[in-house]
Amino acid sequence: MYEKFYGLKEKPFNILPDPDYLFMSQGHENAYTHLEYAIMENKGFVIVTGEIGSGKTTLINYLISKIQQKVQIGLINQTYVTPTQFVKMVCQDFELQVEGLDKAEMVDHLHEFLLTQFSNKERVILIVDEAQNLTPKTMEELRMLSNLEAEKHHLIQMILVGQPELKYKLQRKDLVQFVQRVTVNCHLNGLSEKEVEQYIHYRLKVGGAQEDSLFDKGAINTIYKYSSGIPRIINVLCDAALVHGYADNLK
Repeated sequence: MYEKFYGLKEKPFNILPDPDYLFMSQGHENAYTHLEYAIMENKGFVIVTGEIGSGKTTLINYLISKIQQKVQIGLINQTYVTPTQFVKMVCQDFELQVEGLDKAEMVDHLHEFLLTQFSNKERVILIVDEAQNLTPKTMEELRMLSNLEAEKHHLIQMILVGQPELKYKLQRKDLVQFVQRVTVNCHLNGLSEKEVEQYIHYRLKVGGAQEDSLFDKGAINTIYKYSSGIPRIINVLCDAALVHGYADNLK
């Protein structure tokens, strides 16, 4: 709608988690470095937390796009489930036929799959988004799945991504054994005021803008104030501003 008017090739402030638009703030850079290390070294459980809209999923998508090794990736984002339902979802995500099997049989089937991948030198990574909604019993099931090992190597690596509530849930006494498996833990905060300006300019550039003066300093300060540096809110505000600017014929 406004792309041609502003000389853009596409809308730069889409709220979809597009890795091409990932702006590496100091916090994102730090989180990515820890995630990259965990993947390279096959380090058990990884926890990534952050406020709603802070860029967690975008960061994970970017990480996946950069993985050079042979790897099979499963993604679970429906987390209001029982332990049995969770195991079934994991199996189905890796395209395993488990209809009619009980939980123990599904776990055995998953174990056979993981051993096959290991023998083929292919990594398996399970990403659980919205992990703050997992019940303690389902998290315990996750821990048990992580016990599937071969020759002292993890057969499956797990990355849990969630809102700040996940951090508080992991302080429960009945999750001590789970927490002991966590090797990498990182948290994404909102962007600083300077980073908000850099973020807006970066997305405009990726979107095809020839110059970065579409948003003046006052506008950027206001966006920072109302967004608290949360990327998704920045996107909503910037997109709305461009729509209204286009409607009013304002460059």
